[in-house]
Parts: sequence; structure tokens; C-alpha cells
Amino acid sequence: MQRDLASRAAGRSPAAVVPSLTTLRRALRRDLSAGERTGLAGGERAARKHDVFLARPRGWRNQAWEADHVQAAVRVDVEGVARRPWITWFTDCASNVIMGVAVTPGHPSRESVLAALRASVLREDPYGPAGGLPERVRVDRGNDFLSKTVTAAFGALAVRVEDLPAYTPHLKGTVEGLNRSVELMFLAALPGYVRQPRPGRRPARPRDEVLLGFEDFTARLLEWVVWWNTVHRPAPLDE
Repeated sequence: MQRDLASRAAGRSPAAVVPSLTTLRRALRRDLSAGERTGLAGGERAARKHDVFLARPRGWRNQAWEADHVQAAVRVDVEGVARRPWITWFTDCASNVIMGVAVTPGHPSRESVLAALRASVLREDPYGPAGGLPERVRVDRGNDFLSKTVTAAFGALAVRVEDLPAYTPHLKGTVEGLNRSVELMFLAALPGYVRQPRPGRRPARPRDEVLLGFEDFTARLLEWVVWWNTVHRPAPLDE
């Protein structure tokens, strides 16, 4: 770009002043965003990595919740058998607060959804202080969330269920972000973390590894949820 400016200036007037390369770079950093600078260097595809995809208006508390199942990336001891538990939770899109959670040693079911929903709605101990009823809940095409029992429960509470198309995690980005956060901020530090990098090529886990019991894991997860809702302050809560 600087050479192009110099050639243009030379064609107009020999006395034209051309900014130095350092001055030009300083101006680009000042006047262009990171995405625009990346686009100039790598094209439109590279620039998209800096774009916010389908950002929604903030809204208000309990306007919309999102729900999901996620299999924890950690193995725990369930009656002598190493298993990866499942987490079912609801999160509020406006505040990023985890409204309610249910943990199961095996694959989740409609009972898991109802337990997490009950924890989300109630405000008395041991639940709350967040709670209440949302206007809508976004779910994917999971059979548990769309079962007759769960659908009837949402209907009794006058909550509208938004069944999102399959393979569209970006349409429920709040809970998908929570799924990533719990692994990076909590699960990665626990014994039995399944994605722990290991030296060499041996896939076997250490023989002396002591796994958490299922009850201990659940208690620690619930403590992390309290920390997320109270001590940790996502950007929406600071505004």
C-alpha cells in the first residue's frame, strides 16, 4: 500500500510528500478494526473470524432461556465404574445466570429436564435467588426436551418453546458458551479430565489416577455454579 501511494504521488508531482511505512501502519491501527485489517491481509474469509455472528439484542431477565445437555469431559467413579456424567441446565440469555442444573451419571432423560426446570423456576432454598418463569425457552431437537411430559410442563407454565433446527448451535449461543466455559474453567482442573494432553504416544491413563465420586463431582459442580452466578461477573452483568 505504501509503494502504491508513492507511485501515485510520483505521477502527480515530484515534490509530493508520501507518509512513511511506520506512519501508515500507525494510521491503519488507529482507523481500522482488527477485522478490517485481517480482511486486507487475508480476504473476506479471514475477516469473518472477527465478526459477531447473529448477535441478538440483550433483552431483559427471564425474557428468554436456553437449555441443553452436555456430557462432562471428565470421568468420575459411579459405583466402581468410570463414567462421564451428563449436565442438564437452563441459562438466562440476558444475564448469563445459570438458572437451574441437574446432573446424571448416565444419559439424561425427561426426568433430568424436569429436575433442572424445577431448580430454575423455584427461588427458595436451596434454589434461587434467580428464578421465575421465562417467556420462552430455546432448545434443540432433543427428544427429552420435546417429550410429551416436558412439553406439558412448559404448557402448564405458559412458557413458549422454540424448537431450533438441527445442527445450529449458533442459534443458542448462550448455553453453548456455557458448555465451553465449564470445561475450560472447571472440568479441566479435575482428575479424570478426558482431554488432558499426555507426553508420548501412550493413550492409557495413569494407573494411580483417583477419580472423584459422582456425589463429590456433583457437589463441586454446584459450588462452581454458585461461583459463576455470584463471584464471576460476565460482561452483561457489569453494564
